[in-house]
Amino acid sequence: MRQFIWAAGLAVLAGLSSGNAFAQTKNSAQEQDDYYPLILLGDALEVCSSMAWQRCFDTDWLDVDSMRSDRYLNLSEKSITPLLAGKNWPMRTQVRDDLKEALELLKDRIKQDVVSERVFLEEFTRRATRYMYDQLSEQDWNMMIDYLELPAASDAVYGVNLKATKTGAARDYLEMIVGEAKQAADGETPHVLVVTAAQRDSLDLVNYYLQTFASAGADASWLPLDVAVMAAREADACDELDSYRETEMGAYRRGVVHRELNARQVAFCEAGDVLTQLRNADAVYFADGNPDLLRPLFVTSRNEPNELAVAMAERVAKNKLVVAAAGRSANVLTGKAVLTGGSSREALREGVFAARVPGLGCHKDNTCPRNLNEHSVTYHPMGGIGLFRWGTIDTRMGEQGNHGRLLRVAATNRVPMAVGVDAATALAVNLRSGDFKVAGERGVFVAVGAQQNERAVAAGFHYLMAGSTGRFSNDGVSNVSFADEAEVVQLEPTTNFLGSRGMYDALRLLCRERDSVEVKQDEFTLTLLGGEAATKQKAGAECQVQNARIGMQYAPPEKF
Repeated sequence: MRQFIWAAGLAVLAGLSSGNAFAQTKNSAQEQDDYYPLILLGDALEVCSSMAWQRCFDTDWLDVDSMRSDRYLNLSEKSITPLLAGKNWPMRTQVRDDLKEALELLKDRIKQDVVSERVFLEEFTRRATRYMYDQLSEQDWNMMIDYLELPAASDAVYGVNLKATKTGAARDYLEMIVGEAKQAADGETPHVLVVTAAQRDSLDLVNYYLQTFASAGADASWLPLDVAVMAAREADACDELDSYRETEMGAYRRGVVHRELNARQVAFCEAGDVLTQLRNADAVYFADGNPDLLRPLFVTSRNEPNELAVAMAERVAKNKLVVAAAGRSANVLTGKAVLTGGSSREALREGVFAARVPGLGCHKDNTCPRNLNEHSVTYHPMGGIGLFRWGTIDTRMGEQGNHGRLLRVAATNRVPMAVGVDAATALAVNLRSGDFKVAGERGVFVAVGAQQNERAVAAGFHYLMAGSTGRFSNDGVSNVSFADEAEVVQLEPTTNFLGSRGMYDALRLLCRERDSVEVKQDEFTLTLLGGEAATKQKAGAECQVQNARIGMQYAPPEKF
């Protein structure tokens, strides 16, 4: 059976590559040149809601009595005692004792047992207990919140309000996904299947996403599959799902906090049919999260596509399914090396590693893998789902200065092309022709032919703003049409190209009749080269280029 699935997966993906599978279809979507069944969002899909009022330009409509507006924590002994159990703090009794003291101090200060998560964070990071906050890893913090969290009301609504959403790009993304899905549904109301498996707590935002897509005019349902369900199924222990969430996802007490969703997931674990849900969908949406949690749903331990991956590829090939993914979940859609995390600084200084993401603060709880730290760049060398066949993907590109890590992973794995999508940006791709368009507010970075040595990496590159179009091929991009305008960045220019948008601020200089730009940050150097082969065009205040060169170097001072 395994060999059959593997062969079927290769056949379908080969069909995607050649275009033959698309050519055999005869539905309405196939007839349209503007059909884009693959949509990569550069960041999480965040719209105005009662849980995220900061994203709203109008909050008069909020009703805190009927809408979920925060998570609430219980600081009574009933919640704190299980949190401080020895099994949660192996070899770290001093940290546990310090945490107990900090929680007692905080509770004595606020004089109440129940407090919102926002207030708790504000109080916990004040001077008196800040020392404790600094001792906790990300995993520690998440475990603490999980143990203290009160159950969420099963009938609570998020109060999603698209019209009041500050960021127009978020509304545009939804319209794009629903619009493409409507083509796959032959004009009928599309059905969107929401996958939250990449999120550590795969239950927390389920209703938010369902209500968001419903507000955009789609029917929506949840696929209750994640790595905890897979592990519990394999062990025939679905009634112990909560314990598998702890070991597989680092999530605690989710069955208590989200009782209704937990019951649905347990029932799915016992008898759910994922292929039936997929066949009934016109679009699949992968919520932002950890690629290490999402990839196992589609790729076996032997790096073979499983039945779900094959079925999804078949429906995409027949123009019956649109696939959209946000943030780091988009990274998993590639058929090349999957970039999973880390910083450009570490990529240039230490290289990249075929390993799981270490986790922020892993040095605090002694969970960092050997030779890795919390910022080490990690990847899966054998690729992901395989829908985007041209190269490695990365997201939040310009905002986090991810160019160094993307170039390193591409060069290490000899990936011919690497694509980085900025936040507030979407890349939509026609998998039959390779045609693409850039939408939203920022741009897309495309690197070609990345090469490296121990301390430097270089590649050819293109940078295209929202409104641009082009075509992907095995050699790079062609048929490029630049955008005429772009949103104005409301930020001061920076030379920080390792953790911020400094690369794009440097790029602007190439559009000022310069053929080369060099920027330094600490022990690192960024070099951009234009020359006769490069094509440049401004879009508002931003600079778009085609066929330019980029180099990044780590040059520490010599020690004598």
